[in-house]
Amino acid sequence: MGARLRVFLTREQDKTLLNLRTTDAPQKVKDRAEVIRLNAHGWYVEKIAAHFNWTPQTVREILHKWQKLGLEGLWELPGRGGKTKYSEEDIVFLEECLKKEPRTYNSHQLAQKLSSDRQVKLSPDRLRRVLKKGVIWKRTRKSHKGKQDPVIREKKQADLDMLELAAAAGEIDLKYLDESGFCAWSEPSYTYYQRGEQKRLEQSKRRGRRLSIIGFLQPIISFIYGLVIGGVDRKSYIQMMELEALDAQKIGRIRVIVQDNGPIHRCKQVQQLWSKWEQMGLYIFFLPKYCSEMNPIELEWQHLKKDELAGKMFDDELELAYAVIDGVQARGEKGNYSTQRVKFNFNSFG
Repeated sequence: MGARLRVFLTREQDKTLLNLRTTDAPQKVKDRAEVIRLNAHGWYVEKIAAHFNWTPQTVREILHKWQKLGLEGLWELPGRGGKTKYSEEDIVFLEECLKKEPRTYNSHQLAQKLSSDRQVKLSPDRLRRVLKKGVIWKRTRKSHKGKQDPVIREKKQADLDMLELAAAAGEIDLKYLDESGFCAWSEPSYTYYQRGEQKRLEQSKRRGRRLSIIGFLQPIISFIYGLVIGGVDRKSYIQMMELEALDAQKIGRIRVIVQDNGPIHRCKQVQQLWSKWEQMGLYIFFLPKYCSEMNPIELEWQHLKKDELAGKMFDDELELAYAVIDGVQARGEKGNYSTQRVKFNFNSFG
């Protein structure tokens, strides 16, 4: 019987092989490095082969390559294996399309685009594996950023920053206003369920009318809101603003309402009330057009719909309203701020 095959490593070589574990080297290279270290630490060829479920001959070839080529012997020689059908430039091309083109793509559409524009043929399944390193399949969202005026936005953001500093110092009250809506039928979404089966949410007999909400968010302090069937109109908006003006007058501190340029916010009847509200201590700060991301209440709507109401069906508007009320209360408890619902009385406000 011949002598046992054994390699010897310096401290630096052992450290280099150990560090390969945390690099982005191919798994085969990491396995070969581990074979070298195990052998240097006294493991026989047969034991290493059993550990990796390899043949002893494979282990011997790795050890011989190390003795002959050193670290270079851990990598495959160029020219071996199947040739890739794509280049790095092809993948960069697809990533740029995903970023810049105003549309969405699935793997089949990307494969077709790669074939037509770059004459590179990859199956959708293969393309998904290739893109997995830098691109994932995720939900899109609507955006108006392309319509924003960057100069106006920058000026408005600077003004809003100053208002937020004044609010943090207790000099003013700063609130964010917006409206949103809900319906009895939730959009299909993802859920955990038994493998091989599909969860089905039974729709109610009728879709029902839209339930709208108007809210004032004072971050970390309070959320005041009202609910109406249908859309929020100028009467609902005026009543909420009147209550804010009365409260500002009672407290004796300037209150600023941050809002967008919606039609009910700038209608003639509302404009006639601006001077009255300002005399009571209530002022309005209009956000620039198409800049809804500057209003933090948008995130409240998003979490309310995604975390509290998603995946549910409601029999009627009343059941939906109770769910929204419970959802707002839950959001308040999570955010540690108070919540208050206003009941509209259109007889008091013309």
